[in-house]
Amino acid sequence: MNLKYAALLIFTLAFSAQADAQDVHCDVTNGKAVTSLDELPAQILDLLGRDKTGTQGIANIGGEFNPSDAIVDHSVPMRRLVTGVAGLDCIWLTVEYGGVGHYQKKLEYRLVDKHWAQVKGANSERAPSAPPAAQR
Repeated sequence: MNLKYAALLIFTLAFSAQADAQDVHCDVTNGKAVTSLDELPAQILDLLGRDKTGTQGIANIGGEFNPSDAIVDHSVPMRRLVTGVAGLDCIWLTVEYGGVGHYQKKLEYRLVDKHWAQVKGANSERAPSAPPAAQR
């Protein structure tokens, strides 16, 4: 094997192991199941957009939400909490997104310097801003 390729392989494996080790930081093995949005800290509710109304809002577990891209009732949110688990400094949530690409997304929040921050599932879409695909 070429020395360059061997070095690249070692670097890649080391980087992968480090990324996996960072994921282990979120320990919710002794966490509590999240059975309602009301059980979440206020900062996380703000990040989720709990105070938003209509299609931009989020429904509670088992709550009414619009799973399709056809919007008949503009008061029904396009997202719904599915499940979650909360540890001391880490919270995992699964949120269901309605629309033409109906899917579920895992979100992770960590307590950093006494503030909750979304660390997984945080991209240009983010948790609160899943706009409806089409409106009627």
